[in-house]
Amino acid sequence: MHPDLSKLLDLQAKDSAIAEVDARIAGVDADVAELDQELARARGVRDVAQRAAEDGARRRDELETKIESYRQLQDRRRQRLEFVRNPKEASTLMAEMDLARSVLAKEESDWVRSADSVETLEAKVNEEQRKMEGLEQEQTPRRASLVEERAALVSEREALLRERESAANLLDRGLRIRYDRLRRARATPVVVALNGDSCGACFTTIPRNRRSQIRAGAIIEGCEACGVILYAADA
Repeated sequence: MHPDLSKLLDLQAKDSAIAEVDARIAGVDADVAELDQELARARGVRDVAQRAAEDGARRRDELETKIESYRQLQDRRRQRLEFVRNPKEASTLMAEMDLARSVLAKEESDWVRSADSVETLEAKVNEEQRKMEGLEQEQTPRRASLVEERAALVSEREALLRERESAANLLDRGLRIRYDRLRRARATPVVVALNGDSCGACFTTIPRNRRSQIRAGAIIEGCEACGVILYAADA
């Protein structure tokens, strides 16, 4: 076996371990994101209910302002009626007051319905707020567990990175650069065993002379087709 081959395989094993930890960290992050989305949905429902309640309250207040202005007009009409002496003018003013009473009665009826609606909408807001707060409390232990798990994984990854750097420093500089370049370009292993007479990655046939040298450990050779570094598993 070529003296640098075991170093390469050790380095690749450490990179694989780091990749596994990275995948586990990504899984934890995905779990946190799922919790965030669940909470965001609950918050969104609460916010929609809140906006509906605010819109309803605004309409109710507008009706109340309108009703108050109608009442003030009616009061002024009553005051005028006390001083009117002309029967025709008095009749006209009374007709206006009758019409205004019907309009005021309708507006007051609308206000009652609006106030009832606001009460219902505010109850909905309170309900959704309770649901959201309950969900937050429900998620708290899970979130704490995920934070703890992620911190442990990050610590594990840092230790693996230190070990990886130590292993990489044992390699010939040119070989390390070659390995790192391949590692960045491929998601699959870059140090691959021969598969019979072929490359174990792309299954391209390797010339006999090069196969013999690889099996003898005389050279660290790459596949001309896909570029992976080849070795003989039986060696």
